[in-house]
Amino acid sequence: MRFTILASGSTGNATLIETAQTAVLIDAGLSARALVRRMTAVGFDPARLTAVLITHEHSDHVGGLSVLARQLNLPVFIAPAARRHLRLPEKEAAAIRWADPLAPEQPVVLGDLTLMPIAAPHDAAEPFVFTATAGGVKLGIVTDLGYIPPQVAHRLVGCQALILEANHDGDMLRAGPYPWELKQRVAGRLGHLSNDEMARFLREDFDGNAAHIVLAHLSRQNNHPALARLAALQALAGHTVHRDWEAVITVTPPDGLPHWYTL
Repeated sequence: MRFTILASGSTGNATLIETAQTAVLIDAGLSARALVRRMTAVGFDPARLTAVLITHEHSDHVGGLSVLARQLNLPVFIAPAARRHLRLPEKEAAAIRWADPLAPEQPVVLGDLTLMPIAAPHDAAEPFVFTATAGGVKLGIVTDLGYIPPQVAHRLVGCQALILEANHDGDMLRAGPYPWELKQRVAGRLGHLSNDEMARFLREDFDGNAAHIVLAHLSRQNNHPALARLAALQALAGHTVHRDWEAVITVTPPDGLPHWYTL
């Protein structure tokens, strides 16, 4: 299995996962044109895509969904409530291949790849995070949630790689330009993972198994890659599993160029 983060942040999110038989896109938050361009830039043929899975209906996760799914004739897996909130024109919605609806803890098997939707605390209609498993290798995609509850942490045990949200630094958010109501939303239990909550997970619940921890969905205004990375490294400093954590942790900045991680 290999994966690449095509886009990460408030302007768009998309993660590409490829195995020997299967290739899926988790979210399609950029325009279809931009997604195709970024897939091509990393040497991937978009015609190889098997399906698109949607974590939730916010625009930075579905902005290119309709056009991409129709152009490539891709099945779309999405929760029923999230699909209703897309509010697509009737003719446009009818042209999309809607797959069986996503449901929590109900695996989606596509060739040699199994994807597990896990209910997540976020201010969307029916949001999910995912694990992806193939050939005994497991990846966790954990973004857009206010905190990591036990049922999510449990599903992340055994992951060889984690895409883990580090959206904001608390001090930067409080001092930053957002209106007070938006600051409360971002920092709330249904908002986004702070550096502190990301670090708490790594310190208290992480099993130490992952060879790649990719910090993602960083805010341009309310975080900095160096702060996110430092928080993760400090959290792992006393971990019982002895690794070179400096080599394990990478940060995907909002405008970073995509590259592959191989498991």
